[in-house]
Amino acid sequence: MGRHRVKQPPPPRRSHRRWFGLGALGVIAAGAALLWWFTGGRDASGGTPRLLVDREVVDLGYLPYEAPARAVFTLTNAGDGPLRLGPAPPVKVLAGC
Repeated sequence: MGRHRVKQPPPPRRSHRRWFGLGALGVIAAGAALLWWFTGGRDASGGTPRLLVDREVVDLGYLPYEAPARAVFTLTNAGDGPLRLGPAPPVKVLAGC
């Protein structure tokens, strides 16, 4: 008596609906992320920034004309919102040349 192999039926074929659904969900999620990004979601923390400078006046004394000078300021954000600093403003000389 020989052993006979019983043929198993092939597994049911999975439809492509699952992959289509996952792809559609991915596209929707990417679109929602882009919409959030472009509508200002980056600043969603709200709040108001408040800039504090450690001093308002710097006295460098007498310097030769066109001599380089350096002043260091400590800037602190005391507010509850994000603080963004732009380009450095021009320096205004108040007294003497």
